[in-house]
Amino acid sequence: MAKSARRSAKGKAPATSIQSSGSSTPSSQSGPLPPFTLAPERLTPFLKLLSPKEVYLVHIDSSALDLKTQTFIIPAVTNALIIALIAYRVYVGRTMYPELLATVLGLTSSTNLDTSSFSFAELATLILRRALPVLFDYFLVVTFLPWPLHFFNGPLQWRRRVGFCNAEIIVRRSQSALSETLERNRWIREDEEMRDKIVAAVTPDRLAKTGYLLVDADWDLDYDAMIKAHELADTKNPNSLPLDEFRTAVLVNTDTDGWIIWHVGDEDTEEGRTRSKQRDQILAFKDKLSDMGHEELFFRWVELIQFESTQPGGFTPERQASAMVQAKQLFEDAGVDFTRFWQEVGGMEGFGDADGEIVDVDKYADQLD
Repeated sequence: MAKSARRSAKGKAPATSIQSSGSSTPSSQSGPLPPFTLAPERLTPFLKLLSPKEVYLVHIDSSALDLKTQTFIIPAVTNALIIALIAYRVYVGRTMYPELLATVLGLTSSTNLDTSSFSFAELATLILRRALPVLFDYFLVVTFLPWPLHFFNGPLQWRRRVGFCNAEIIVRRSQSALSETLERNRWIREDEEMRDKIVAAVTPDRLAKTGYLLVDADWDLDYDAMIKAHELADTKNPNSLPLDEFRTAVLVNTDTDGWIIWHVGDEDTEEGRTRSKQRDQILAFKDKLSDMGHEELFFRWVELIQFESTQPGGFTPERQASAMVQAKQLFEDAGVDFTRFWQEVGGMEGFGDADGEIVDVDKYADQLD
């Protein structure tokens, strides 16, 4: 993703590694673009809790228990003080507000006064003395009352159900202010700013913070999803999922493929580095042909490779040789020095994966469409 941003900054079409959400491109017809894959079916109970309109970030919080406890105690004390203040104001208002209401309705109460003999200063003082507590209480209820309500339904329920664990599953969802501006079918492919925010939110430095400290203007914690994730990973459950299923990942819902997932940490594995190298090689291949004015040659080559690689028996050495002979003819017909070109791009052998199967080059190609 980071590489894609640098590519587009040079004036080229963005070579993103992220699927356009709900896009009707050829890639979405044949499956999600790498590094995304279809979310495994075993995660369905978890995915049912997620909103298809939001982007989700998942990771495992392994920070110290003391830090997790401290980051919970501080807001717990703050909300307890807010509740105490609201309770005090309710206690005070148990007599004040009925009397003020009776006065407004013209009924007899202890707050009734004959203001005809009051000076302007005395009348202004009386109004302020009665209006200020009402304004303060209004401000207290509107501004601060949602805090303890959210804390009770969110963090408190989360800690009550999950407790404090050495390894905690953290689920973040995009804030509505962020997601409501996204164009569902196009934003992942075209919105570099959003892609950068996702990359920044899942970097190791960012995830070094405990989950409760990751709430910001772009991301909030989804407590129901976190509770469900822990239930699914509970070892007491005979059908429990491995905790590793919730390793660092990005989840996006698409119209065509449903929920797709990118396991970010997998990019640092040997297999992930191989896939990354293959992507870079294919994208460099297309860029070079485009610069030479032969972009159509790239897509003809893709069709050729896909045809040979999907034959019974797989992309055998014999079929690889056959593909190279046909590719050479394509290049020569287009006036491109085949031997020199392949030397410059590093050869074709790099396009085979770890299992000897050909890489799905048309998916990578569509990233630059």
